[in-house]
Amino acid sequence: MKEIQVITGCMFAGKTTELINRLKSTNKKYLLVKPALDTRDMENKICTHDGVFETGIQVKRLLDISKHLDDISVLGVDEAQFFDSPIIEDIREISSKGILIILAGLAKDYLNKPFGYMSKIIEMSNSVTWLKAKCHQCGLEATYSHRKQRDSESQVVIGDAEKYEALCENCFKKHVKS
Repeated sequence: MKEIQVITGCMFAGKTTELINRLKSTNKKYLLVKPALDTRDMENKICTHDGVFETGIQVKRLLDISKHLDDISVLGVDEAQFFDSPIIEDIREISSKGILIILAGLAKDYLNKPFGYMSKIIEMSNSVTWLKAKCHQCGLEATYSHRKQRDSESQVVIGDAEKYEALCENCFKKHVKS
């Protein structure tokens, strides 16, 4: 039976930490991947905002790891929002082999609009966990990712705390109006 789990929420909500914790708690052989587009960390490492590193593979699409599928029971996917449309078919194919897939990614972008194929991935999943962060301005619960500078209208601008912050609804609305 296919099992697809999604971990989502705004930036700095602990999605990667939760993904790594779930992978380790399965006590099964797993593989962790991230999109080639994500160049923030070392090529073969995935890093949490807490500074925890885990070995991972950078791929353009999930089926790039097809030679490893017979050796694993669980596939972890970080930054799932950055993958292109083949991710949907790749998830179907990999899960049909009985491999548990746990994906972490942003459901919404810096304008609070659907991000990449995450809406479709959420629809396909058996379970979705929504994580929250702490608002970087007022300290309340944050559910929004805010790009600090609008130097690009592109949905994808790779960055971390230097470019993004987690905001609560009220603080986010103040920035959207300005």
